[in-house]
Amino acid sequence: MCALSHYIERGSEGRVATTGVSLIREHAEGMAPPRSLFVPFPLGRPLGAPDQPDFQRDVLLTSLQLLETAAETTLTDYPHDAPTSGDDPWACAVALAPPEPADATEALRDQLIAEIRQLAPWHAESVKRRGRSTVGVSGATLDQVEDLAALLADFATGAEPVDGEIDWNHRMPVRLKFASDDLRAFYHEAATAQPGAKYPTDADLNDWLFNQTLLGTVLRQIVGRMSQSDDRRVAGLVIGMIPAGFARPRS
Repeated sequence: MCALSHYIERGSEGRVATTGVSLIREHAEGMAPPRSLFVPFPLGRPLGAPDQPDFQRDVLLTSLQLLETAAETTLTDYPHDAPTSGDDPWACAVALAPPEPADATEALRDQLIAEIRQLAPWHAESVKRRGRSTVGVSGATLDQVEDLAALLADFATGAEPVDGEIDWNHRMPVRLKFASDDLRAFYHEAATAQPGAKYPTDADLNDWLFNQTLLGTVLRQIVGRMSQSDDRRVAGLVIGMIPAGFARPRS
């Protein structure tokens, strides 16, 4: 949509104005379309939750209002989260402590490893039921998940990451992206292992991980550091590390 906006406005020599909705803020910032409304919703839902016509209409009207108010390149944040359905909310079977990350590297490592150990029995149940795990894209095995936590804690607190015993598939900084993917997979698989429980949506899982776990808080810290890097390779890796709509903590 960002590229299409540029094409239409340039082709019409300014006679046609465009506006759009963006689900990935970094893409809109990089492509700088004439007018764009960033919405904090999951991918595939640019207007928010289904069966919410009043809310969806407000998203559209907010985007169209940029045609009246934006005289130059504009990226505006939509100020509301999408409404939830009326169903009972999904909840993880493991009651984790509220995420309060430590500043010191060793303390943060210990906290993150403690959280992983709380989830480990449920993850083992997940592997038993499904016969597999998707953890491993970084090169780590299931026995090395705590080493992944150490890597992320080191980077989040500004310490020099230690290679450890993992046979990494990627060098730094790409290693951070795949290490975070593996830990997210571990958390998601553990959270969905409870037999007979309501199965969560992707939005449920991401809301839990990024708003209720220490890992989510650590990933935000990492993305914040990476996005400020002068190295474009590092800054570019943040896209996809945190799904659209979950980059900012819930207020």
